[in-house]
Amino acid sequence: MGRLSGEDVPGWLTSLSRSVVAWLAALFMALALATPVQAEQHQLPFRLVDCAQEAANCPAQDGDGWTWFSVDAGLVKSLPSPWNLLVDNTRFSAMLVQVEHEGGLYQVRRGQFELAQNWSLGNNLRFEVPVPGADVTAVRIGFRNMDAPGLMRSVKAMDETGHERHVLGWTVLIALVMGVLFSAFAYNVFLLTWLKTSFQRWYVVWVASALCYLLVWTGAMLNILPFLAGPASARTSVLLIGLLLVSGAAFFFALIEKDKLPSKLVNFGQLAGMLVAITSVVAAFDMVFPAWFSDRMLNLAMISVTLALIVGSVFAAMRGSRAIWFYIVGWAPALALLGMRIARNFDLLPQDDIVDKAGFAAIGWESLLLSLAIADRFRQLRRDADAADAERETLLRFATTDPLTGLGNRALFQNLLEQPAQRKGGIDVIAIDIDYLKQTNDMAGHDAGDALIVAVAERLAAAAGPQATIARIGGDEFVILLEGAARARLSAVRQMIALSAGVPLRHAGYDLSISICAGHAASEERGVPMARIFKQADLAMYAAKAAGRGCWRSYDTSMADEAFARSCMIAEARAGLATEQFLLHYQPVQRFDGVVVGYEALLRWQHPRLGLLGPTDFPDVMKEAAILPSLQSWVLDTALAQAALLRSEGADLSMSVNFVTGQLQGTAAAVAILDDLARHRVPPHALVVEVTETVVMGGLGGALIECLECLRDAGVHVALDDFGTGFASLIHLREVPANIVKIDRSFVASMVDSVTSQQIVRALVDLAHSLGKQVVAEGVETDGQRLLLRQMGCDLGQGWLFGPPVAQPLQRAAA
Repeated sequence: MGRLSGEDVPGWLTSLSRSVVAWLAALFMALALATPVQAEQHQLPFRLVDCAQEAANCPAQDGDGWTWFSVDAGLVKSLPSPWNLLVDNTRFSAMLVQVEHEGGLYQVRRGQFELAQNWSLGNNLRFEVPVPGADVTAVRIGFRNMDAPGLMRSVKAMDETGHERHVLGWTVLIALVMGVLFSAFAYNVFLLTWLKTSFQRWYVVWVASALCYLLVWTGAMLNILPFLAGPASARTSVLLIGLLLVSGAAFFFALIEKDKLPSKLVNFGQLAGMLVAITSVVAAFDMVFPAWFSDRMLNLAMISVTLALIVGSVFAAMRGSRAIWFYIVGWAPALALLGMRIARNFDLLPQDDIVDKAGFAAIGWESLLLSLAIADRFRQLRRDADAADAERETLLRFATTDPLTGLGNRALFQNLLEQPAQRKGGIDVIAIDIDYLKQTNDMAGHDAGDALIVAVAERLAAAAGPQATIARIGGDEFVILLEGAARARLSAVRQMIALSAGVPLRHAGYDLSISICAGHAASEERGVPMARIFKQADLAMYAAKAAGRGCWRSYDTSMADEAFARSCMIAEARAGLATEQFLLHYQPVQRFDGVVVGYEALLRWQHPRLGLLGPTDFPDVMKEAAILPSLQSWVLDTALAQAALLRSEGADLSMSVNFVTGQLQGTAAAVAILDDLARHRVPPHALVVEVTETVVMGGLGGALIECLECLRDAGVHVALDDFGTGFASLIHLREVPANIVKIDRSFVASMVDSVTSQQIVRALVDLAHSLGKQVVAEGVETDGQRLLLRQMGCDLGQGWLFGPPVAQPLQRAAA
């Protein structure tokens, strides 16, 4: 037997609990979303017909051996056509359903192998009756060579909605119990590969037989094997319930410590188990003895085994058995329900589905508890042998494992960075960054951010394979090392990252989205420092993020040149800010009748070497945390100074200023902006705070929204810039407290030649107006565009048709 150490054992409690929670969630979701509101289900009274006294209720049929039941049809009067008649599945050679109605007689005859289309979940045979219930006068059900009339439990009538509810109830129960049983089976099969004990083998047999019994008795298996419908599934169920009870008893006597049970009791239990096995086979193939007799013998054998288990449990508990308490808690509901089922078979309890449903639920509960019992016993067997190893491995694991994802951590990665790549076959290093993690934390909380990290980690681990080294080296950063044969997984990792873009993730009521950027670097040489390869992968990742969310880039030498040029540009910008190389140009915003109502302040950089640059020419500067706050503060101060100058000349014009996320964090930021307005003697309504959808995505959450709401309440206008080009634009229109919407120039540019673009712009204008928002069209460059926009009711326009961005002085009149 191999030695199983602590790290080889799965998190059994976590796995089982996750399975139970998942199936419970499915249960509640199904019941909440799919349960019909109104349905009719009726349990129909029926009686065995004495054909000698009631010949009219025993229609003559070919052959002898017919048993007839007369069903009270009074409760079907309210059912519409068609309605469903559900009859208990039992053993017979042929059956006939007759429904007398005012228009005649409807009947269905089926042989025991002709029921593939007449089954329903819950061990029922289903017959659709195309006659309104109000017209039904009598219902008769006949069986030829029926096993035992006393085993006929119930007859039900229900409309289509009622049948859907019936099927739904059984489906949810089957799914729930099947999930628990399958989890227990998989877990114990894993343990069985290491712990080859008799109780473990018997428990695997018990779980497998319980799973098969669930699928066969309920009829779920008939979705795959419809030819088993009818008596074949009834006979198979009898065999499986015998196997279920025999394996359960064998498991009990193998699990409990030998010194805790009297030997005579063990012998009696084994004998009773053999009787159950024999009688179940005889009852299933009811050709030697009558069915009623073999069924009674099977029930008596099951009573014997049940008594042996009860007495054995008492002895084991009194003698201090540890495992017995798990067994008692797990088996108590199942034994109780087994007793109720036996009592029902002897007509001591009502014939309905409650006992059957509860029995399967008890089987699921039992499998869960007995898995815990096995886990407890297993820990006892391996505790001493694994104690020292487990402690050492635990210390090492905690030192090098990220507690959230279970992957390697920065300590592990730092250790790898200090080593050269020694293995043959080269190495691939992939630097990975999760997009929008900060926004997720702000919007949905850190629990949601953690869930997003865990989801990405699981995908990375699955794609990279077990031979890869994966470490989480930062809040949203991972690194993957593929060496030797593991390099074959590179394409799988790349494909996973591409396919993960936009994959939805639901957590605590929030809709999250997975997006990953990755940079890749490789080396075929031995002895190359790992730090150098990782730096190259990091440069590639930076290029991927610059290209857009969800991108992949592999390193090439031009990236190092770009990184150098980027650092030079940032250094030049720092110097340019000190030497007043930055300036503002102003573009008019006007009504379509030619009246200028305001200006937008646009940042420019008079670069000494490259000439006049716009923000798109120096995007890295606009992302540099060391420069951006000072630069944006200068932009706001200069624009407000120009607005104050215009107002001093008598022009009541607005000034639009583009803001970044860092300027709009909470009420303190709003107060600072209002203080700047007061210092320049500019009223709040003269300032338009423009935020792009990128800015919104960078700060969607409490702080940004709180700041914008504070500014709006003070009278400052808020504009949602470049509307329609970002992710989830309509969500931003709802969440952002903007009173101005600026339609992106890409829609305006094509609207003259594109009917689709016209329809989009018209829809955006109408939508914004319906929400009480003013609309500004950007990029208006032709008279045709101006005419269409005016006809659509657009409020304002901005573009080269009305005037290009220019330096001071500004014109106050219409262009």
